Amino acid sequence: MSLKGTRREFLRYSLILAGSAALASCAPPAPAPKVEEKPEVKEEAKPAPKAQIELRYMERAGLLGDFMRYASRLYEERNPHITVKNEPAGWGDLTTKVPTMVAGGTMADLAFQHGAYMLPTLAKKGVWLDLVPAAERDNHDFSIYYQWALDTCKLGPTDNLVAMPMGVHFGQNELHWNIEMFERLDIAQPHNKMSKPELLEMLVKVQEKLPEGSFAGDFLFGGHFTAECHARSWGGYVVGPDRKKCGFDMEKTQEAYRWGYDLINKYHVVPRREEIQEGTKAMFYAETMATFLNCSANVWVGFTEAIAGKFTLGHCTWPHSDDEGWGTVPSCDATVIYGKTKYPDEAWGLCALLSSFEVSKWTAVSDAHMTPGAVIAAWHDPEVWEACPPYKNCALGWDTLKPEQYGNLGVPYNTRRQEFDDYHDAEWQKLMYGEEPYDQAAVDRIQKMLQEIMDKPLP
Repeated sequence: MSLKGTRREFLRYSLILAGSAALASCAPPAPAPKVEEKPEVKEEAKPAPKAQIELRYMERAGLLGDFMRYASRLYEERNPHITVKNEPAGWGDLTTKVPTMVAGGTMADLAFQHGAYMLPTLAKKGVWLDLVPAAERDNHDFSIYYQWALDTCKLGPTDNLVAMPMGVHFGQNELHWNIEMFERLDIAQPHNKMSKPELLEMLVKVQEKLPEGSFAGDFLFGGHFTAECHARSWGGYVVGPDRKKCGFDMEKTQEAYRWGYDLINKYHVVPRREEIQEGTKAMFYAETMATFLNCSANVWVGFTEAIAGKFTLGHCTWPHSDDEGWGTVPSCDATVIYGKTKYPDEAWGLCALLSSFEVSKWTAVSDAHMTPGAVIAAWHDPEVWEACPPYKNCALGWDTLKPEQYGNLGVPYNTRRQEFDDYHDAEWQKLMYGEEPYDQAAVDRIQKMLQEIMDKPLP
């Protein structure tokens, strides 16, 4: 290659390089690598605290209401914005005070009401909340309950559900006895397969061996509620299936009443009015009475404390042979919600808890030993059976009953229970204690008046 050519080539490349450098100096700078930015985090808005609510709950005073106060505290614990103000009330106040409070607009948000003795009085008037809408909203499972217990709570204006069931029994038709006393008397223990003649024979034997002032038992024939159980055991009734017809004068009904009359006046195995010392339950506890007919709750609750180991409680359901009847009258403690409450949803929550398996079981296994609620599984729970043997007998006995044997609520359809019972008890007891002649004229007179009461309109 010539030097001339080389120089010319060199100059040409030099100019190209110089131009390239000039262009490079005018170009925009290369972009910087992107830095990943964190997304902006917004704080979630906290829900506003729930307003504090006070629910007034008029529950049963004493041992029988222990589980109601337990459930109240449990409900508060699970719902910190709710305070339950307990207003314990005795049986009398729950019967008489509630209607007065309703009339005055001062009624509590929830209350205890007995399905037979209290609930019918106001239920037909639409005073209590219809519970079905709240239950359906919560998909409440009603299959856990005894159907007959639910039926006793369907007493609203259109026979709608106005209460939730709690403790239940089938009437004051369970036999209790002093086991050690029967052993000392050398008489075989009672059992639920005894026929009525066998039961009577046993009572006479017991009476013959007891000291003066003691009695073989009390079968509570004086009051309508228990007499209704007896009438049905013989195949009769006082309040008929439609709750509009009285059957006091029926032959089968009078067979039962005559049996009760004879216990007092012919065999003298049951005390007369003037021989009762502080109540027949107190006599049973004091060992001046060998047997006592009632529902298990009325005997078993408080039994351990009252007896202090003096004797062991025997228990069976109403004795009857295979060809005899076992009369029943459904009885159900219940919770109602006042129709004018300001807190229907919160009240329903407590109402449902009171009727739950959890509270039903606790009711029986706690120190008070009240009957479980209407929850079938609670009545069959092994822990309940261990703590309360009478409840096992009840559950197994109820399992043998068919729906047609459940019996109806022993209350006139027109809700005039108090008027009906007051007349029945006053007039029948005059006959039962031999103070007036027990003849057909007396039976006809009582039948006529009871039917007239049932024929009256709703109050």
